[in-house]
Amino acid sequence: MTISTRLKSAAVTARALGQFVPALFRSGIVSGDGGPSAVAGLPPVLARYWFTTAREVEQGHLMTPHRVALIDDDGQLTYRQLRENSRTLARHLVSLGLDELRLGVMARNGRGIIYPLAAKGYAGATIFLLNVGSSPEQLAGIIEENDINVLIIDDEFLDRLEDRDNLHVIVGHASRDHEDLPVLNDIVDRPWETAETDLPAFPKHGPIVLMSSGTSGVPKGVVRPEPKLPLVLAGILRKIPWHCDMPIQLHASIFHTWGWGMLNIALATRATIVTHRHFNPEQVLDDIATHRLEAMFTSPVFLKQLLEIPGGGSYDTSSLKFIVSSGHALTPALVKGTINRFGPILCNVYGSTEVTLASVASMEELAEDPTVSGEIAVGTELKILDDDGNEVPVGTSGRIYLRNSTTLTGYTNPGIPIHRADGLVQIGDLGYLDEHGQLRVLGRIDDMIIVGGENVYPRSVDEVLDAMPGVADAFATGVDDPETFQRIAVWIVRADDAEGAALTEDSIRDWVRDNLADHSIPRDVHFIDELPRNATGKVVPRLLKK
Repeated sequence: MTISTRLKSAAVTARALGQFVPALFRSGIVSGDGGPSAVAGLPPVLARYWFTTAREVEQGHLMTPHRVALIDDDGQLTYRQLRENSRTLARHLVSLGLDELRLGVMARNGRGIIYPLAAKGYAGATIFLLNVGSSPEQLAGIIEENDINVLIIDDEFLDRLEDRDNLHVIVGHASRDHEDLPVLNDIVDRPWETAETDLPAFPKHGPIVLMSSGTSGVPKGVVRPEPKLPLVLAGILRKIPWHCDMPIQLHASIFHTWGWGMLNIALATRATIVTHRHFNPEQVLDDIATHRLEAMFTSPVFLKQLLEIPGGGSYDTSSLKFIVSSGHALTPALVKGTINRFGPILCNVYGSTEVTLASVASMEELAEDPTVSGEIAVGTELKILDDDGNEVPVGTSGRIYLRNSTTLTGYTNPGIPIHRADGLVQIGDLGYLDEHGQLRVLGRIDDMIIVGGENVYPRSVDEVLDAMPGVADAFATGVDDPETFQRIAVWIVRADDAEGAALTEDSIRDWVRDNLADHSIPRDVHFIDELPRNATGKVVPRLLKK
């Protein structure tokens, strides 16, 4: 790293610190509403647990032990119960007597993934958050490649676990009896069984490893350190009106960066978190009305389903103060529809599994311009570089590179390269910075195609089709073409109405022709009943009908 690069990094850190501490107090993360003893407990808790999930659970217990921390499919837990149960699981893990605790978790949202995340910090471990869409081959490969020795797994995925040798298996969410395996809820309900096991006073905080959404082969394990000072918080709290004690809805998947990050901030602000193992739009709207929820953390595919509920407007959602979306791109039509339904309260967070936060668009910015990804987040250094690693002028598109305090340190497979330039990591997207410093994302580097010498971004076709009457869902990508080398192909799900029934291949092409240049007109139009999506809502291209 050059001297100039270090100076720039120091400047970014200093600016982030200047906004980080005030943001913590505004949000209530370090407030003293638990009284003098809670304030006195801040330094030792930070020293022992850093900014891990364990720290947030421990501090919530000190400050607001009787507040409801979690409402999930198994009931509700106060912060005290969440802390005690997490520590009981941690003692169970320590009692296994392993030289190094390498904990895998394959679980949907709820206490089945939250307990292990907190126990990781109490026991001192490396934790691997596994994608629930992993195949038996991928699951076996992940366990072997990463030397996982304890696996907490929901029982709906047990049939994918072909080999249990040398592996301590704990059933997370149990839908039936399991006589041959320990069950998570039974472990935490019997604290006396490990009462004599001591937890480390200063746990060894191994990294947290999040698995990318691999479609074949062993998914990439993204290694991220547990932060001592998560400066990226300032970038979110500066743009989103998050405050202490809010009841929130979290249906972003916790096993992914977006859901994991929002879980930790929610616990840090001592929120009441409402979440469920499976997304159900009617249940989400009912939760908002029943619990008077003030915030929702979601992804575009879930927002779209919320807007499509017949009679969805009959639910009282007036308590919502903001909605935050991330995970994949919002379209202008979806932004407009969300604002029409819920008001101008939609925010957008842009980032990736490898580098976490890149930019945040506030509700005001998104309402004014639904195509914007927001300003570069405080605590993040971001540049747009050309193919040779040179910074491009404002308004010129290029590859997005960035870094912050939670950027990956590497992959679990050291053979996987990290694309770096000037100390920054390539995020994998193309974009540009406009004259106002706002980031504009064009799409994935690998997705861009060249049609007759013109750059075409499939994402732009997605956005246009999302606004077309009769289109319930759409996906565009590039396919080989003997004349122009590549062309756009689209897959369309018809809406269940007269406009959907009237759609034809020609009407799809005419709509794109009226809104984009000729080289964006799809060569192939496929009508299908449903787009194949993974657990986070992203389309899996290899499963599309050819």
